[in-house]
Amino acid sequence: MSTTGNIAITGIPTTAGPDGSFPLRRELRDLQRNYPDHFNLLVLALKDFQALNESVQTSYYQIAGIHGLPYKPWNNVGSNSDWQSTSGFGGYCTHSSILFLTWHRPYLALFEQALYNSIQKIANQFPQGPLRTKYVEAAKTFRMPYFDWASQPPSGSSAFPSAFTAPSLQVVDVDGKTKSTANPIYRFVFHPVNPSPGDFPRQWSRFPTTVRYPNPRTGQSQDNRVAPILANELASLRTNVSLLLLSYTNFDAFSFNRWDPNMTPGEFGSLEDVHNEIHDRTGGGGHMSSLDVSSFDPLFWFHHTNVDRLWAIWQDLNPDNFLTPRPAPYSTFNSTEGESQTKDTPLTPFWDKSATKFWTSEEIKDTTTTFGYAYPETQEWKYRTGSEYQTSIRQAVTTLYGTNVFANFAAANVQARATEHTELIKSLSLAAPPPSAPITAEKPLLITQEMKASPIPEHLQHLAPNNKYPEWVVNIRAQKHGLHGAFRVIVFLGPIDESDPDSWQTEFNTVGRVSVLGRSTQGPTTTKCAKCITDAADELMISGTVPLTSALLQDIVNENTGLHSLQPEEVVPYLKKELKWKVTMFETGAEKDCGEVPGLRVSVTSTEVTIGEDGLPDYSGVYTVYPEITDGKPGGMRDGEHI
Repeated sequence: MSTTGNIAITGIPTTAGPDGSFPLRRELRDLQRNYPDHFNLLVLALKDFQALNESVQTSYYQIAGIHGLPYKPWNNVGSNSDWQSTSGFGGYCTHSSILFLTWHRPYLALFEQALYNSIQKIANQFPQGPLRTKYVEAAKTFRMPYFDWASQPPSGSSAFPSAFTAPSLQVVDVDGKTKSTANPIYRFVFHPVNPSPGDFPRQWSRFPTTVRYPNPRTGQSQDNRVAPILANELASLRTNVSLLLLSYTNFDAFSFNRWDPNMTPGEFGSLEDVHNEIHDRTGGGGHMSSLDVSSFDPLFWFHHTNVDRLWAIWQDLNPDNFLTPRPAPYSTFNSTEGESQTKDTPLTPFWDKSATKFWTSEEIKDTTTTFGYAYPETQEWKYRTGSEYQTSIRQAVTTLYGTNVFANFAAANVQARATEHTELIKSLSLAAPPPSAPITAEKPLLITQEMKASPIPEHLQHLAPNNKYPEWVVNIRAQKHGLHGAFRVIVFLGPIDESDPDSWQTEFNTVGRVSVLGRSTQGPTTTKCAKCITDAADELMISGTVPLTSALLQDIVNENTGLHSLQPEEVVPYLKKELKWKVTMFETGAEKDCGEVPGLRVSVTSTEVTIGEDGLPDYSGVYTVYPEITDGKPGGMRDGEHI
């Protein structure tokens, strides 16, 4: 095989500092607020990157196109046989696959190195002198930022950062003058939509830019809908991330969402499941909602950088656990259907630094520094021992994601009261206090003295005798492509307006969701993804979780509900009465009868958690399933049925 012209995926070439340090990928809000030179370069360089001719292999358009549409081989890495007898090339899809996390890491490295080329170009265009020196120096440590969608947003600020919703931003341009410029984080503007005829079907070619929650009549993006939906299910999402990072110890269960009949009740969640939820909640029928085109939305790259970060955190907590070989579900350039996919399976189309062979999962799993970066939580060089380093990670996770559900609940209520106070000030036309810096591992959420004195706030201690309590979780599985499109299973605790599906995503009693990124495998909208067509024929089942404990705590505090405890004797009858779920489609928002969703099974489980004096949780790993809660409800697990 000729290697001439192969594009090597190197990330940003980096030499470790004297202390072993590497530049950090930082949270977007942290970058914007505390590293303005880096943020300024990001805006100018991303705009330059997006403007590259769409025929260039390393253009924004071409790199985004690796993920799905237009389903053309990238960098001449095709297949050795037609994956679809009628349509030829079938893409590089690794979703619902053991390679899901590992494949996306070199993909992000490719994007980052292409963006970095524009960063260097822009930095050297500033006028010679102190200004150019400043930006050239900043460019050396620039790394792709991430959007941490699971951390509590700063008091008084939106759950969806303004950098994603502002059509324009103020920047210092390369002429040294401060001016307004079109925001490349907000939209990607196709130029044109179809650089080659038929790149996109009518469903997507009608949009000249990427969109979120497009108006069904006008097609206009409705970005204002994203923040309320992100905020409404944040408590459950944070617990989900905490559970994954601190209680999952098996890579297969942690990483991807394929349901296995042999899995335990404590393995229904996955990072891919949480990842799907963000695609759903930010897309709303727009580009982020569809795996075919999601990578064209700039948000995709900030989202997936966070997914990579969460994997890096988990992998450093579980360094000896990695993927289990599995049969390949379809044939690719490098493998044949049925062959085993392993840690050494080539991650096509990503050539390694030699440009003579492809990266493998084994080569990129242990450290992000292979591609020249680290994250705030993974600065291992700061610690003398591995145990000190892992303790620091657990503390960071607990701080960021409220792993101590009681302290998290109390802190969230403190923040809610602060937000109400801010809104009151605004209503009186007074100057509201400036929003605080984003919560990061380096800037934890401030909590009250009561919360510092004990791992569980005093007014909640009766709910966790001896610092022990049951964590309640809804487990959901369904056939991924069973509805021939993407759909969501929304979980509620309490009454809802049954007549208005459009309101369910912001309904007060909405707890969370499992988002199923299914694709159409019939009719004119049939996907070109070969793996998805094979998965549909095999009736692939996927799974996900919705944690309930935060919602139950809210109902306990609300004395009108009659719930006083987290113990099964009270929670089981309460959930039998109040727990419900609905299924709606991504694109139309239409409701589907739960009883007619192929493979849908909803169950409830709990596991005992002990909060240590350091505030860190210890999960028992023993799960109890309560079929009596869901038995008799459409799509519910029945008594005596396997989970």
